[in-house]
Amino acid sequence: MRHLFVVPLVCMVSGAIACGGGGEPRPAQPAPAVAGRPSPAAPPADSAAPADSAAPAAETVIEVGADAPMKTPSGASYTAPKGWRVTTRGGVVILEDAQREVSLTFVERREPDAEAAIAAAWRQVKPDFARKAERVVAPPGRRGWDSIMDVDYETTTEEARDVFASARRKGDTWYVALFDGTKEGWGRRWAGAKIAFFSFKAEGVEEESFAGKKAHVLDENRLRELEAFIEEGRKAASVPGMAVAVLQGGKVVFERGFGVRELGKREPVTPRTLFRLASMTKPLTSLLLSVLVDEGKLGWETPVTRILPSFAVGDAELTRRMTMQNLLCGCTGVPYDNLGTDFEYAGVTPEAALARMKELAPTTGFGEAYQYSNAMVAAAGYVAAHALYPKRPLGPAYYDAMRAKVFDPLGMKATTFDVGAVKRADHASAHDRSPAYEMVATPFPATAWTGPLDPSWGAWSNVRDLSRYLAMEMGKGKTLEGKRVVSEANLLKRREPQARSGDVTSYGLAFALETYRGVQVLGHPGAVWAYSSDLFFLPEHDVGVVMLSNVDSPTPFSGGVLRRKIFELLFDGRDEAREDLAYAAKTQEADFRREIGKVDLEPDRAWLERLAGTYEHPWFGKVSLRVEGNRGVFDVGEWQSSVGRKTEEDGTVKLVLTSPPWIGWPELVPREVDGKMTLHMRAWQRKVVFEPVKGK
Repeated sequence: MRHLFVVPLVCMVSGAIACGGGGEPRPAQPAPAVAGRPSPAAPPADSAAPADSAAPAAETVIEVGADAPMKTPSGASYTAPKGWRVTTRGGVVILEDAQREVSLTFVERREPDAEAAIAAAWRQVKPDFARKAERVVAPPGRRGWDSIMDVDYETTTEEARDVFASARRKGDTWYVALFDGTKEGWGRRWAGAKIAFFSFKAEGVEEESFAGKKAHVLDENRLRELEAFIEEGRKAASVPGMAVAVLQGGKVVFERGFGVRELGKREPVTPRTLFRLASMTKPLTSLLLSVLVDEGKLGWETPVTRILPSFAVGDAELTRRMTMQNLLCGCTGVPYDNLGTDFEYAGVTPEAALARMKELAPTTGFGEAYQYSNAMVAAAGYVAAHALYPKRPLGPAYYDAMRAKVFDPLGMKATTFDVGAVKRADHASAHDRSPAYEMVATPFPATAWTGPLDPSWGAWSNVRDLSRYLAMEMGKGKTLEGKRVVSEANLLKRREPQARSGDVTSYGLAFALETYRGVQVLGHPGAVWAYSSDLFFLPEHDVGVVMLSNVDSPTPFSGGVLRRKIFELLFDGRDEAREDLAYAAKTQEADFRREIGKVDLEPDRAWLERLAGTYEHPWFGKVSLRVEGNRGVFDVGEWQSSVGRKTEEDGTVKLVLTSPPWIGWPELVPREVDGKMTLHMRAWQRKVVFEPVKGK
């Protein structure tokens, strides 16, 4: 789910708290292939205490052929991502992607505080830099840094840029990172920037490491501490309901429900309560492929068009070479795009959704960058099911295949894609924030967003069923009872890194791979339309965890806070989880209130009436804006929301949603084009224009 009050991109660089954990990638890549073009030599700059100077600095430029370990002039180390250009000029290091859409600049300053260091860094790199700071936060020092400050800057709607900075201090030196690029560019290149930023280490920066340590047994005292932390944190984060299960040593050692299924009602969450899994569905879909490879129905290297000849993306050569494995890897260059199903989904069949993929052209080269994709994983599930049941429609074929090959063999009796069955069962209702920052329940029909891309995000389950799945992953293909449901070779195939998503994180075959503080962590998180989830396990220590909740990301728990607490209990880690959760709760509320302050929640009727009408887009379908009393209603058919009028700092006026199920997203800019009103929005790397319906 996308909120109007979403945490800014800069939050993702602070590295630790509830902003996504900082994305800590995977082991070292192959030996670097770099081609240098050195400029004339010059005396080294004192980058620990640089001075602003008008004198031209010596320059060295390196085109990076593969991820390459490098050093700044002062000796700080970092990894330059493949395909990027590294320019060193004096004590400044500038990294740019091949298309020069985005840049990451490292500057080292000795200044009295973080704000002064960031200001001096901009002055040193761009003397005319004059953007106003929109958001300034100071997360706790983590990953060996003494202190941190992040700044997000105002940009105009038309320029469509994200500009931000992060200053990290070690001793008396601030190591400043300056980020500048187009929104679409960051959508394509953010993984590369994370590799460089999070790999950056100055002298004396030592991360906490659990490498080589033996995990403690989660005894009664440790589990009691975990239970108290979850309940206290749930209340502090205003999460209505959660369920958590922990496995260790081949058995379930912890299984609890917390809170209620729906605010205002008394029914508690239990281990049997169903939640929507969101993207945690993806590894279940990739497991289906593993089983079908075992059975000879398909191969990892089977061309997709050999199974489903009608399949195509917006590039003929990529279509020709696309294999079943490629659909799951996040490495093909096809960008994130939900094919319009965020709005219109009730009448969109899987066949129609796959047909839309013909218009998805790659925005990076094959294997060049990590780009997460719901559409590609959904295609994998449907094509695999077609290999098994070629005469059935894709949707029913996929549901039957998952039941026959995954859910039934694992004993996952409650897991389903049937929203009607969920509604009749013990299920958790969805929740979201109101404009007053109060948590409110979302009507169930709105949470039935499902169907066209189900293999990516559509499953519902509970922690009891997911414990069985988790035990099979930890048992390398065998259930808790010792029954083999998939070969070890094809199960583990999914865990092979396909694309680096950050410094110590990679993506496998619909599987998230991480090395957290020296310990391998595997699994997959999920968040969609008022539900969030996480499932991870430590294969070297035979420990696994699954968490389900009935609020969407971002929440204080969604940035790895629960994971951090598990590591503290297993390895006597530093007490950071509580502080991380408190910081996340505070900053998320501040972010929300800052953005809601820009919104007129009761816009004047004349403005609403000027926009009232029916609009359409080939993928997103028909939407209407009508006036009911003094309230504007945005209605897409599948769901509807109240609207507000948001005025940005640059004067741009936007129509925004102000009530669940999708508070805040999308933001639509009304524009009069050729005498007719149109609505414009950005959907990831796609520009969407809703045209007025003819005759309306």
